[in-house]
Amino acid sequence: MLNLHRNHLMSLRQLPKLPAVKHLCLSENAISSLEGLGALGNSPLRSLNLTRNPVTFTQDYRARVFSCLPKLQVLDGIPKLPEDSLPTRPPLPETTRMCNIL
Repeated sequence: MLNLHRNHLMSLRQLPKLPAVKHLCLSENAISSLEGLGALGNSPLRSLNLTRNPVTFTQDYRARVFSCLPKLQVLDGIPKLPEDSLPTRPPLPETTRMCNIL
């Protein structure tokens, strides 16, 4: 396990090569993009924690992470769900993003 919690990281590209890490905690940093995530694709990474990073608000965040990291089993403390394997969907038209508050 490698714990880089609160290390002021701004990008996944700042990570060194991690050939043997199975559990990686990057929570509470300033990571705002999934750029560089593909570099971890061949690693034995099974668990990744990106909670409390701006990147978690990215559309289809979980699906994108799991598509880049095929061996990943747990993201942000939540096991891989069936809907996490779905291909990334195109953005919905503006009219379908609205919700009614009663």
